Amino acid sequence: MADTLDWSPLSLQATETLMSRLGAPWWIGGGWAIDLFLGKRTRTHADVDVALLRKDQDKLQALLKGWDVRIAMNGQLIPWKTGDWLEGGERWQFWARRRPEGPWEVEFLLEESLGDRWLYRRDPSVALPLARFGRTNQDGLPCVAPEVALLYKSNRLTEARNAADFESALPHLTQAARDWLRAALSIVQPGHPWISRLA
Repeated sequence: MADTLDWSPLSLQATETLMSRLGAPWWIGGGWAIDLFLGKRTRTHADVDVALLRKDQDKLQALLKGWDVRIAMNGQLIPWKTGDWLEGGERWQFWARRRPEGPWEVEFLLEESLGDRWLYRRDPSVALPLARFGRTNQDGLPCVAPEVALLYKSNRLTEARNAADFESALPHLTQAARDWLRAALSIVQPGHPWISRLA
């Protein structure tokens, strides 16, 4: 399975070109969301993450027709069969590449929602209006709000990039973003070291 770990991620421009045909909301996530929020590149990025709503997964499947798309779950890459509708639960992450023999190019993440609200997949009591889940950067690129990106990163502090993203973003977070992230962490990870830093 070594070859399946080979990545050559799309550029942000190529990602935007691809996703412009989705016909549904989407956002750049992960570490790139932090850099887009800051308006500068603070570190290298191994891949590019794209978030979209679970309810729009059929549009994603249509967009990626002809691509090799795999569900990343429990350390395995499972083919996403045409017409296979994925309910909530463990199946929310995809790796995609144009050619089965080529490197992986983009990772997709399905986000949960109810009406006009985004729901945190690890605890749906943590939520935000969809209008606050994402934002548009100065170049018009949609990206996940930094407080949401950091919430997803908060449970993997052993990964240096997550701590680095927090340190880079913290001085620039609005008070509202700090308050929301602190409240969310208090629900899902009481005692998390970031909580006191956000006070």
